[in-house]
Amino acid sequence: ADSIFYTTGRLTSEMVMKSAQMGVAVVVSRSGITQMGHTVAQRLGLCAIGRATNKRFLCYSGSERLLLEPDLAGARPLAAG
Repeated sequence: ADSIFYTTGRLTSEMVMKSAQMGVAVVVSRSGITQMGHTVAQRLGLCAIGRATNKRFLCYSGSERLLLEPDLAGARPLAAG
């Protein structure tokens, strides 16, 4: 599936399960994810992203579904040292 579910609230287990039932591959929240939501996302193989603001986010599960292009977002490489 190529669908993405976005919410401003926390990703709960119920939201993750309903998204999976609808065939959504990626769930994204501007807020975080609950412990149970994280567990369910891992078990179902869903990509769960939280704290998505501006150009930053945390991927809690399913990172293999992401194709990251840091140059596209204007990210700067980390300085060595």
